[in-house]
Amino acid sequence: MSDNPNLRKNGGDGTFVGNALRTIAGVTPDILNIVGTLTGAEGFNKLSDAIRGSSSISPEDKDVLLKELEKDIVVEQEISKREVEISKRWEYDMKYGSWLARNIRPLVVANFTFLIDIVIITSQWGRPLAEAYLPLLMTMGVTVIGGYFTLREYGKTKQK
Repeated sequence: MSDNPNLRKNGGDGTFVGNALRTIAGVTPDILNIVGTLTGAEGFNKLSDAIRGSSSISPEDKDVLLKELEKDIVVEQEISKREVEISKRWEYDMKYGSWLARNIRPLVVANFTFLIDIVIITSQWGRPLAEAYLPLLMTMGVTVIGGYFTLREYGKTKQK
């Protein structure tokens, strides 16, 4: 297995099958292209078919790759299960939670917007914001405001 972090997916541990593919000779570029775009059950099936149909990979290596692919499928199913649980919790909060639980995201956005307004107004009075805080505020702005509207749209499409 490679110790080069640049060869691993997203700089992390990588997928089981991706790590196994890095150690096996005879892997064709089409299989590597499938791994690079691997998402969901359809992607796993496509990769499984490509591995089974490859004539350049030995049968022993195919068995190893297919077992590693099964591990990745289990991990993907666990992640999906957690996402469903989070969505159910959010739905419960929206239906039965307190006023604060239902309105926390809009309140955070409003509070952040108010904070930015204060920073802008005070900078006009000759009190500029320290340079160290600019990257922090920019990152928070993208995360808070962008995330809020992205999650709202996601929630609307999920309801449909």
